[in-house]
Amino acid sequence: MIDPDTFFKCKKILIIGLGMTGISTASILMGFGGKILAVDNNLNLDREDIYKRIVKNCPPEMKKSGRYLEIIIDSGTNGDISLLEGIKLIISSPGVPGNIALLKEAFKKDIPIWDELELAWSLMGPKQKKNTIAVTGTNGKTTVVNLINKIFSDSKIPSIACGNVGLPLLDTFRLSRDRKILDDDVMRVIEVSSFQLERTKTFKPHIGVLLNITSDHLDRHGSLSDYGRLKFNLFSNQGSDDTAVLNIDDPYIKKNICDLEKDREHPQIIRFGLNSSPEHNFRYDGTSIFFDFAGYVGSIDTGGTLLRGMHNISNIIASMIPALLAGVSPGSIERSVKEYKALGHRIEYLGVVSGIRCFNDSKSTNPDSTIAALQDFGKEVTIILGGKDKDMDFLMLAEIIESKVNNLILIGQAAAKINGLLGPLSGNYKIYLSGSLEEAVELSFKITKPGGVLLLSPACASMDMFKDYKDRGDRFKKLVLSYGKI
Repeated sequence: MIDPDTFFKCKKILIIGLGMTGISTASILMGFGGKILAVDNNLNLDREDIYKRIVKNCPPEMKKSGRYLEIIIDSGTNGDISLLEGIKLIISSPGVPGNIALLKEAFKKDIPIWDELELAWSLMGPKQKKNTIAVTGTNGKTTVVNLINKIFSDSKIPSIACGNVGLPLLDTFRLSRDRKILDDDVMRVIEVSSFQLERTKTFKPHIGVLLNITSDHLDRHGSLSDYGRLKFNLFSNQGSDDTAVLNIDDPYIKKNICDLEKDREHPQIIRFGLNSSPEHNFRYDGTSIFFDFAGYVGSIDTGGTLLRGMHNISNIIASMIPALLAGVSPGSIERSVKEYKALGHRIEYLGVVSGIRCFNDSKSTNPDSTIAALQDFGKEVTIILGGKDKDMDFLMLAEIIESKVNNLILIGQAAAKINGLLGPLSGNYKIYLSGSLEEAVELSFKITKPGGVLLLSPACASMDMFKDYKDRGDRFKKLVLSYGKI
């Protein structure tokens, strides 16, 4: 833990990226007396609005003085190395890649480059750090973080979901009148992305959960091995008093878990999975999860849960483990699991429209998550697939599409690539290319037989055609429901 009053005071700090985390970072560091240069290359941002949000909670003398805050919104900021003059620390938003000229030059100059997560960790006290659970993985992070948070909240344990889930970790702190961070007993359940793990130095969650590692973000990370290494960074600072929870149904995790055990000070390791094996001491019989690990023995009835699919049974197990370790009873966990509602855009059931069952799975931004979505259906699906290509392996979709899909409609930047890969392999399904989501939905209702399924599960990012996956999903829902429910 650092003393922010001495560490940041009068230090010139560059903040790259003025999304939610960038604004939170600028605000808290300005309050500690840092001299902030905040930049973004998005010309659509409202500089005046950003300024108001940054200085909202700052002392009056700082609001009046231009010495403490400078904001630059310019398309050339990522390449402007002159911005580094006098800079002693950089806080870069997760979405900013490390290969921009500004960060490469900073690396050469030995200027420390942190993430908001690392900054928040440096400000937390020992008790706060002890009450941390961090969740990462390619798929399921947000579901698990929110389910753990619900289990705690239902059990009257103070808890907050934060991190990549939407609320920056910095925004979970309470400050005294003299800008001191107040201690608390809150359990912080933190969603952590591979982008954040690129720049962690001291981050050390008391419980770390790794759900899965499959092809994603390879346009940024280069290879599955580099991507996987970043995910394992979640445990790199943990010691023997900490716990690592890993899903060894995942082939990559099972292969590389031995690297965790090489260090004599490695964390306590808890393995879990659906496959019956003495290695992970969990068993699922179709209605209940049985567990016997680290002295915890019992079962959870999952009958009636609103979470669809076997991948969500795995997510429930991943959520149970930290809760049991925190002293929550199996009965309380079971009640929370049965009450938990699936988040929007995750195999979200929209109803029967024109005789067709419709599902919005816009959050599926990689092939593995689309495979998980399709497993719940028979040979009955019209699927809308495609979007921004992140250099992922679309061939892994071939088998599941052959067995579950009647009609494959491709949209977006990756449409031609997917068609080139899957077209020659298609046996008993038809492939269509559409120029827009509107055109794809209209076509879906023409070619899907009554009683069939219409599923948006793109296996791609959304930013080629939409603001984000939520925008894509909302557009899909609006289009589908315009045909009228029956």
